[in-house]
Amino acid sequence: MMSLTLFALALSIAADEPSTAVVTPTAALAEMRQIVLSDRGHASISIIGKSWTGLPIEVVSLSENVMDADKKPAILLVAGLDGSRPSSVAIAVAAMKKILADQPALQASTFYLIPCANPDAYIDTFMPSDSRANRNARPVDEDRDGLSDEDPPRDLNGDGAITQIRRLNPPASDPATHMLDPADVRLMRMPDATKDQRATYSMYVEGLDSDHDGLIAEDDFGGVDIDRNFPHRWPEFDPAAGRYQLSEPESQALANFVLAHPRIIAAMVIGRWDNLVKTPDAQARDATGKTPLALDSLDKATWEEMGRLWREVSKQTRSQECDPSGSFALWLYAHRGIPTFATQAWGRPDASALPPPPPLPPNADGSAATAPAPAPAAADKPADEEAAAWLAWSDRDQGGRGFLPWTPFEHPTLGHVEIGGFRSGFRSDPPAGEIARLGDSVASFLAELSKRQPKLVMRNITSRMTGAGVFEIEAEIVNEGWLATACAMGRANRQPDPIIVRISPTKDHILSGQRVTIIDGITGAGGRRAFRWIVQSPPTEPITIEATWKPMGTLRATIIGDKVVLPIEVIQ
Repeated sequence: MMSLTLFALALSIAADEPSTAVVTPTAALAEMRQIVLSDRGHASISIIGKSWTGLPIEVVSLSENVMDADKKPAILLVAGLDGSRPSSVAIAVAAMKKILADQPALQASTFYLIPCANPDAYIDTFMPSDSRANRNARPVDEDRDGLSDEDPPRDLNGDGAITQIRRLNPPASDPATHMLDPADVRLMRMPDATKDQRATYSMYVEGLDSDHDGLIAEDDFGGVDIDRNFPHRWPEFDPAAGRYQLSEPESQALANFVLAHPRIIAAMVIGRWDNLVKTPDAQARDATGKTPLALDSLDKATWEEMGRLWREVSKQTRSQECDPSGSFALWLYAHRGIPTFATQAWGRPDASALPPPPPLPPNADGSAATAPAPAPAAADKPADEEAAAWLAWSDRDQGGRGFLPWTPFEHPTLGHVEIGGFRSGFRSDPPAGEIARLGDSVASFLAELSKRQPKLVMRNITSRMTGAGVFEIEAEIVNEGWLATACAMGRANRQPDPIIVRISPTKDHILSGQRVTIIDGITGAGGRRAFRWIVQSPPTEPITIEATWKPMGTLRATIIGDKVVLPIEVIQ
């Protein structure tokens, strides 16, 4: 187990992290605090919880008047869940700056930004490796040997990165599992036995067998993957998902914040899952055949439209496949009924075209040289075409920085091996030059969500005397916004809070109709519900109709006899 002294050292290192060309999470959070200090009328900051090591989890509230931030419909942005995407913190802060300059958006909505939901993932003491990228610092005994965090990956060859080890012709006690990919021998592939391909290499994360159990780097520092610790489809047999749902202080802080803010009408999460570039399969169900795995079919059209919008503003055309089980975004959607749009923010760019070959010198007699016949195309495609495309982008556009060449190394237990492979985060975290553009894209998407938020109004209110002291009253509640007040999953779970419609006369004075009606939701783009009451009331006694929906407040219409008092009140 990692000592508290080491944790304290980690926090000290993180606090003193110098600014570099890459905007680190620490630098981005410092900029965020400075922005809040310089614009206290529109922004405030508070702490909603602490990580396992005690690092604060902060939320920034943005509104036209920050004192009234909790009185308006709100949109939530969460980033910094995924340690392989440290730039997501900076992207969220860049989006925050853009939103602060958007007065119409601030007038219409409150924005809650949690830019670093998993601060333990960015502690400098933990050298980044793909195996622990999403985890907090809670010690976990991954190899079930009674010890925790005793066998982490290590930078054995001192190249500043943790990559992979490949071992040629291992003994039978360490069976080979991979072979060189003929399309590019830097890449490894699983052999196809039907083609008589033979495995010749065993593969490991770069590290040692520190606990002498015959396994290499199998018990990393930390941790619980915060984005797999939420209730919906929680992967209970995955040690990285936590001992139980919401077991971690980080996930508890996020869940408690959402529960304490019922005016949240939509959310966006920058992390490991994407449901915008590619709309999830809306037909896939769990083993019961009843619960959608990622998206209800009745919500598909909403996600397709918002996905189109995201692709338009971000220019993102690719995303990595990911199982969203136990994720924060899936919990928000499936359990809380909040339309939640998940994005990786950035996908693999296209590699530049290969430069044309240089012109051939003329023949000795001055005639034009004849180019040799082109080499035949490679017989084999790479087994992992996505990895090959990343490698091409690294080679042609990134100066080769994304892939460290395989280099010989004498391992103390494995003997002669080679160390190399993709740098951790290279295939998930965008270059620093992309942060400002992606922040603008996120802000534009959130502003569009604000424009499309549900908007309830009362329409067609009438009162007609049908007898002495008897009135027939009619009214409609209309959603003039584009988004529904609750998505299909929310209506199935009766979340979030329903719309409650009340008429003021007591029950014994209502001759027809319900005094209180509960509506699970109203569809967007003009969806409506009609109401009709026959009430007994003195002509001079006011009658009120109220429609309460927590994100927006209460609409109240007053009727005196056969007259409707205008305008209709909005009580926040």
